[in-house]
Amino acid sequence: MDPQELRRRRHLLGLSQMALAERLDVAPDTISRWERGTLRIGMECHPCYQWLLKVVSPYLARWPDVDVDVKQRFQFGGIGALFGYDIDVLVTPDPLKKPGLRFEPVFDYEQVLVVADGHALSSEAYVTPEQLSAEVLITYPVETDRLDIYTQFLTPANVVPRRHKVIETTDIMLQMVASGRGVAALPRWLAEEYAGWMPLTPLRLGKKGIAKQIFLGTREADDAIDYLSAFVAMARKADWTGARFRE
Repeated sequence: MDPQELRRRRHLLGLSQMALAERLDVAPDTISRWERGTLRIGMECHPCYQWLLKVVSPYLARWPDVDVDVKQRFQFGGIGALFGYDIDVLVTPDPLKKPGLRFEPVFDYEQVLVVADGHALSSEAYVTPEQLSAEVLITYPVETDRLDIYTQFLTPANVVPRRHKVIETTDIMLQMVASGRGVAALPRWLAEEYAGWMPLTPLRLGKKGIAKQIFLGTREADDAIDYLSAFVAMARKADWTGARFRE
């Protein structure tokens, strides 16, 4: 029986690791070791993958007996994947509170517009929705009702871009932006990293900007699992600047 199947059956029986250890007459940390194997992480955030890399590297170094697998496509969505034990952690900027699940904010960021250096908007302190009506907007292949640039910026102002184009990869998306083929909305930390070696300018969306957070979703029944709680704790301490990890 693999570690995930053991954990799934323990939850079906309604037993904590301590309770199962007592039934089997073994130490509680023995159950914890038996259930270690692969930490399965689900992603509902395309640019969050870059952030995740900053967490996974130190995590693997500190937990050599735990592997990490990342899934970006789910048959029934990220919430369904958590409830169905297809993943152990869900990375999302838009948590959906459900009984039995816990979502913890681990990273604050600002969503910004990214334009090419020299673009007509590049010298603006911030951009308004109306200024995007003449632009080609490049996004990830996500429904518009789940894109912040629409839900928190364009749609409330009854504005649509001249054209909406979808591209799956961040590298190609920003190559297109840098070459003047369109504009994109991304987290500031990601935009600024690419701006270090590409001719790109990040701009505030609206006078107040759009503040966002990355959340990690887990099952409440898994709170006592050491390698899972350690991942959440390390994610809170992840530092994008210089790809460092704070002790």
